[in-house]
Amino acid sequence: MGRAFEAIRTQDLAHLFVYFGIEANPALVEAHRNAITARFKFEVQEIVRLCSKLKEGERYKLFREALRLAYESTLIRASQAAS
Repeated sequence: MGRAFEAIRTQDLAHLFVYFGIEANPALVEAHRNAITARFKFEVQEIVRLCSKLKEGERYKLFREALRLAYESTLIRASQAAS
């Protein structure tokens, strides 16, 4: 499947942010680990299901964007719930 998919399978969430070059607050990642992981896992499954013939670079970009969106959307929902 490729290096990006292998990284997702073998690295923990905090290391995935480093691998994909996404800046994230480690305390917020830890505090919302389950929500971020669940959203990211769902997105990765959909990418694999719908885009199985992508080249590694394209898959990397989609996985990176999925992680960024999982992080940002979780923080937005958390801040809205706190208000």
